[in-house]
Amino acid sequence: MAILGISGSPIVGGNTDRMIKALLSGSGKETQFVNLSTLTFSPCRGCAHRCAKTGMCAENDDLRPWLQAVKDADALILGSAVHHSTMTGWMFSLITRLWCFCHTEELLRGKPALYVWTGLWDEQRQRDRGLFDRRRTRKHEFNDLGHIYYQSRNAPCLKCGMGDVCRRGGLWEILGCSEQALREFEFTPDKFHRWEDNPEAVAQVEKYAAILADSI
Repeated sequence: MAILGISGSPIVGGNTDRMIKALLSGSGKETQFVNLSTLTFSPCRGCAHRCAKTGMCAENDDLRPWLQAVKDADALILGSAVHHSTMTGWMFSLITRLWCFCHTEELLRGKPALYVWTGLWDEQRQRDRGLFDRRRTRKHEFNDLGHIYYQSRNAPCLKCGMGDVCRRGGLWEILGCSEQALREFEFTPDKFHRWEDNPEAVAQVEKYAAILADSI
């Protein structure tokens, strides 16, 4: 199996999912895709006595076959929406479960990995918060191919039903904390942005699909 795309987004079929699928399709390789929010699994339980000798997590849940797929893949795409200024809980739980590959052997060392992110704020702001560093994945010594970030500005406020009165959500900050702008804001379909309509995001996907094609 060539390339495995893993989405940690809770929005099935959303921008993160679609970007990963476009990268997989554009690579021209054999691929698999999974959205972690559709699985039932726990984070790492720290039971090293169960995985150190085997090099595979012993937890028998929905994630188990996908951990084998991670091990077998020639390259990975790891994608997440930005929640609380970091990756989603699903993606973080996956990262913790990869610990089973880090004992006497570094089983993921050198595996090409591409990172996909979607979020509200511009890329520099996300960088300033440390979102794109390798603190959480460096243990595995992936061969980092790069990252794609799409600033969707799709605040959850657009769906919660309280965006026109809330003074704490992302929409309030996007509108510059302006009472007038909030009063005048209309919840229309065009406010939900798609990466496919952003030329820069499209160019990045095409660029990294070619890189994936050449990396394996």
